[in-house]
Amino acid sequence: MKKQRFKITIDKNGLNDYEASVVNYAFESNSPQDALRRVNAIHERCEKIGKRIPYNAKLFLKALAISAEADIDNV
Repeated sequence: MKKQRFKITIDKNGLNDYEASVVNYAFESNSPQDALRRVNAIHERCEKIGKRIPYNAKLFLKALAISAEADIDNV
């Protein structure tokens, strides 16, 4: 079976320790739907507590969402 895109995005994230600590919750995703839910949860949590998401972490979350949507749609 082909490895899912969202797992590849998680495995090859390229984030430093601080950036990874902000989006650590997304690394535990088990399915594309779970990945999308976790991306939204991270955005909501950071907005709620007023924490800034680093630029590279934002790019990673966007890439994870795109990968998960592609996996869901079987593109």
